Amino acid sequence: MSTFFCVEVAKSDTNDSFNLNNKSISSSYLDSRKELEDYIIGKGDSLFIDFYPASELTGIFSVTEEGEVYLPRLQEVNVSGLTPSELEILLDENYSEFLISPAIKVKIAKFKEIKVIITGDVRYPGSYTFPAYDSLSLSNFLSDIETSKDSDDKSRNSKELVNDQISNTLGKNYFQNEETLNNQSNIGKSTENSKNISDVIRKAGGITSSSDLTRVKIVRNLPLGKGGGKKVAVVNLNNFLDEFDSKNDLRLFDNDQIFIPSLKNLNKEQISKSVVTGLSPRFVEVNIYGRINNPGTFKLPLESTLSDAIDVTGPIKPLSGKVVLIRYNSDGSISKQKISYSSGAARGSKRNPYIKEGDLITVTSSLLSKTTDVIREVTAPIQGIYFTKELINNF
Repeated sequence: MSTFFCVEVAKSDTNDSFNLNNKSISSSYLDSRKELEDYIIGKGDSLFIDFYPASELTGIFSVTEEGEVYLPRLQEVNVSGLTPSELEILLDENYSEFLISPAIKVKIAKFKEIKVIITGDVRYPGSYTFPAYDSLSLSNFLSDIETSKDSDDKSRNSKELVNDQISNTLGKNYFQNEETLNNQSNIGKSTENSKNISDVIRKAGGITSSSDLTRVKIVRNLPLGKGGGKKVAVVNLNNFLDEFDSKNDLRLFDNDQIFIPSLKNLNKEQISKSVVTGLSPRFVEVNIYGRINNPGTFKLPLESTLSDAIDVTGPIKPLSGKVVLIRYNSDGSISKQKISYSSGAARGSKRNPYIKEGDLITVTSSLLSKTTDVIREVTAPIQGIYFTKELINNF
């Protein structure tokens, strides 16, 4: 059974780093925020391992499907479930047999793809996958290696070795654009490719007017060195809407789970705020067909209703029947609902529901309309025969 740990997440006190009396910045401001402290290594990751003082061993090593890396002297090594700092400690212990006072450093050179599950009060709950990406600055990378070498000759040899390692891992095209390299972030640091809570909410179609952003829960796997199991954090994202404050917009790792509870009372103001901050999309796209003037695919503002969709397509034609709404549910199933549509019904009611991205709306024909169509089909041949006879008689 998994163990759960409660973690309280709060805003940092800027007074700890800034002295308001002399307007100086404390040296503690430079301390690492340790964003990757709980990052768990797994298949798909690539690791930069600096084997000080044995620079000839330094390189980039890919984690296999089995969660292993092939290292000099040790050969296959299981690294799955460890954090980079935990792996450093274990490698120091194992390489002490071969090296004098080893000081091995491990950084993430390529982050594996991550899968995050989001449930609760979002528009499209489900599992979302974000692609793997490189986190590598070649100039800083080589500079760090140079400072750890004893001589220029060793540094030169290490550069050549590392260049070969990177070329094999990331592809030769990586070296063709120096500007691209300079724009990459440092090894192990987050980049624009890393994903936070807000990114997953966007992927899930945004929030609703009943989403409670003051109690967003994140469940995360703990690394082996901390006993395994799970830990839970509850964060307040309201400031993200009000002040564009991203301090509590935590970075997410593989297999994280997000739950957004519901408010007791609707808060319609947060929808407009979420659109402005980009937390929710501005428009949804729906498909409308049947007895309307302009069938097709239309974009409508978020939180639009069925009446808004009908207004865009033009008035419903006479002798129309009920409206059929077909949509995908959060569990992947498809629902088909017949609606006794009324343009004057309250927004969000059963007769005038809110529409969602990808909805298929069909305005059906009434019984009288169907009967009229049948009569037309039956009488059309007779009318043709009559008019042909009249045409012959007139010659």
